[in-house]
Amino acid sequence: MVSNPVKILLLSFHFPPDAPIAATRAPKFAKYLLESGHDVRVLCANDPQAHVAHALDIDEARIIRTNWRDLGALPGEVLDRVAPSRKDTPSSTPEAVTASSSPRRPSLRSKLSGFYDSAICRPDRRAGWRPFAVEAARALFETWAPDLVYATCPPHSVAPIAREVAAIANAPFIVEFRDRWALDAYSNHPEWRQKLDRRQEAATLADAAGIVTVSPLWAETYETRYGAERVAIAMNGFDPSDYPMEMDVAPALGKDQIELLFAGALYPGRRDPRTVFEAIALLGDDAKRVQVTMLGKDLSPAIALAKEAGIEECLKILPPEPHPEIVKRQYAADTLLMLQWNDARDAGTVPGKLFECIGARRPIIATGWTSGVVGRMILRRNLGVIANEPRIIANKLSALLSEKRAHGRIAPLPEKVRDGLTRREQFAKLDPFLARAAGQPATRIAAE
Repeated sequence: MVSNPVKILLLSFHFPPDAPIAATRAPKFAKYLLESGHDVRVLCANDPQAHVAHALDIDEARIIRTNWRDLGALPGEVLDRVAPSRKDTPSSTPEAVTASSSPRRPSLRSKLSGFYDSAICRPDRRAGWRPFAVEAARALFETWAPDLVYATCPPHSVAPIAREVAAIANAPFIVEFRDRWALDAYSNHPEWRQKLDRRQEAATLADAAGIVTVSPLWAETYETRYGAERVAIAMNGFDPSDYPMEMDVAPALGKDQIELLFAGALYPGRRDPRTVFEAIALLGDDAKRVQVTMLGKDLSPAIALAKEAGIEECLKILPPEPHPEIVKRQYAADTLLMLQWNDARDAGTVPGKLFECIGARRPIIATGWTSGVVGRMILRRNLGVIANEPRIIANKLSALLSEKRAHGRIAPLPEKVRDGLTRREQFAKLDPFLARAAGQPATRIAAE
């Protein structure tokens, strides 16, 4: 427990149960803060998902949920008149998508939509949450005032909203970057828009009491831009209540097969399973003993890549599932896939999925920048293999097939791979940072 509790207003656009599967950090952080003795309120948006991915771990009475306006949806009717969308055309169906097909010329609709998104939706289409969030904050401050406002991003529109809310409360604010804003390597915006993002980020952070990031490499960048004393690192982690040391689940497949499990999103040409599929194809007759199970939305690029590699029978596509069900699948899988971008610009990316793999103690097969943060963690902790050459991955798959045939299951990773990587251990690194930002002594007493 902290010796000097802080009243913290946590701004998070997504919060359970209105949260996609990837939005795990904010609710776990709120839970940690409350368990540490802080007084926490959460301000979030009503954004119902297709299914409930996460259970609510804190008292609903501490949560203020508001409406919001999707700025990206506003020009839809105009675009429908000016440039109707081309639906039901053969080239738009998943079956027609192939990795080798030449790119089509952007339609007038996509050009107009892209320009609108770059010019108006700044920092993003959730900027329409601002008036609702500010109004809700003003109402809250009539009976409760924070010592500190904490914004977790993305969406990055939460950051300038937090700045405004903090000014109303006359309180300092911290911005947390789970993904980068102005320096996002995945940005598809034109350079003029990226320049505007850099200016808006700098203006927002100029008033921030602190910046939190989930990557040591990203922290170095923020320290250079905004000062080392204002930056803290707390990586993602796993919650032992979700990921016990052991889980009594049987392997998903019998001893003559192995399952590679992936749950998440694809970014064709950047984060995709091409290399893994090519590796499976190299196994020859053993390829039929490998099943790749992928859960998520918009996975049609994987279907196209599997067909291109000639291993489409090895691929199983499933819709998204609630997080507890995915956890069970992770324990039952023989190996877990991490698909990162093989580019130096992705070196600092440390997805929360990595810590879920570690929590489940399943071997990892990863692609991506091998000398980045993820690559170094995989190698130093002996978590599996990270490679971008199909032959290296094929050799790992052959070894797993031999182990499965000999023992009936793939052995879990050693317990020590989890050392220091629980969410509590990572969040605890922020305790003195939060206290200092709130103007309180950075002291802590031992837990009971």
